[in-house]
Amino acid sequence: MAGRNGAPSYLLTSGPGRSGRGRAVAVLGGVGVLALLLVIGLVVSLTGLFASDDSSSPAAGAGSSADTAPPAAVPAVGSGPQAEAALSAQPMISLPDQAALPHALSTRTAGPAITLPLPQQVAGTLVATGFPATPEGAIGQLSELMQVGMAGGDPQVWAQAYASLAEPGAAPAAQTATGRDLVSLRRAANMAPTGPRTGMTISWTPTGAQVKGTTADGSYTVACVLGELVADYNGRVVNGGWGNCLPMRRVDGQWRIASGPTAATAPSAWPGSAEAVAAGWQEIRR
Repeated sequence: MAGRNGAPSYLLTSGPGRSGRGRAVAVLGGVGVLALLLVIGLVVSLTGLFASDDSSSPAAGAGSSADTAPPAAVPAVGSGPQAEAALSAQPMISLPDQAALPHALSTRTAGPAITLPLPQQVAGTLVATGFPATPEGAIGQLSELMQVGMAGGDPQVWAQAYASLAEPGAAPAAQTATGRDLVSLRRAANMAPTGPRTGMTISWTPTGAQVKGTTADGSYTVACVLGELVADYNGRVVNGGWGNCLPMRRVDGQWRIASGPTAATAPSAWPGSAEAVAAGWQEIRR
């Protein structure tokens, strides 16, 4: 099956005896063998989804009953630290592990496409900034952070990108779901804790988004983005959907990662699939 970016996909199947939560892609090289490990999803019960090189494996999730209307949007309720913490901690929909793997797309949508504004400050910043004071602006800022921070699947890169946008009192990068899962990626692949691996590239491309909720004063938004994570190891490709949510606060005319607790984990789904629709992921446009 071809991925959304046209690259060949190697479908993954669940491995027995694995438990826990995580999301990452690790590519392990051997003599004449490419072992692929996808640890993906924000709310999952398995730590590993193991792949073989047999691309004829059935696509997970095809024909799923998850092709249902998305959950209702979280309304804006109150303002201040308590309202922010409650909004951030509210759980999101749970999806099966296989929902994140490449499979059939749905003919339905979760709603109209979300048009993301362009950043106004690009030069001289690690992560582009300058998004408007709207929920779409918060999503645009998070999308930029994810594209930069996910490059190479490196926890140090994520930490640097995250720190460039975090306001004082924000959860440390290492305590975010993305930070923890990138560490798991490295450990599972027997890679160095940071730095590149010869022959391997990892990237994340945004495909969808949603607003989990906004406080009544509009200064605090829990923004969520979904993208396609692609790991290429010497021309062999594995990919899957990866979602993330972070609390964003408007500070001095910019969106920053908000102080206080980090957001509850977001559902990871293959972009455009029935599960993505059920989870409320709307297509994004620029």
